[in-house]
Amino acid sequence: MDLSGLKWPAIFVVVVAVIWLGTSGGVSFMVDNFVKATPGENPGRDKSDEAGLTRVAGFLVMTFRYEWALEVSELAIERYGQTGANYWNNKHRISRCYEKLEDYQKSYTILQELMAANAHDIDDRVPDNENLRLRAEKLKEVHELQ
Repeated sequence: MDLSGLKWPAIFVVVVAVIWLGTSGGVSFMVDNFVKATPGENPGRDKSDEAGLTRVAGFLVMTFRYEWALEVSELAIERYGQTGANYWNNKHRISRCYEKLEDYQKSYTILQELMAANAHDIDDRVPDNENLRLRAEKLKEVHELQ
């Protein structure tokens, strides 16, 4: 049985599916999929769902959709709390989103929280305190924050 005629249609379907996942409908589908389960019922599912929401938020930041990234990151924190494996990374991402959305005071406040908790020691994806401090000082100076 020769299946070589199915190669190009299969490649086409995969490419279309990957492109669709990058659209608003695809992102909504992924978020809906990651919030189906009730937190606390299955620790394995909780871990993968939190990681999935974090990856979706990261994708949204990379595609300059900061408001939506903010919502997804906050959803992950709301669902899994400070005990979630991605809590500090999500807090840092929220700070970046607020900065991009020009809510500099909220961004500055979160940066202060990250520094106080020494978040880099908890999660390597969060910049170290020196980088956070420099960013916070820049925000404070440029935008005359308190």
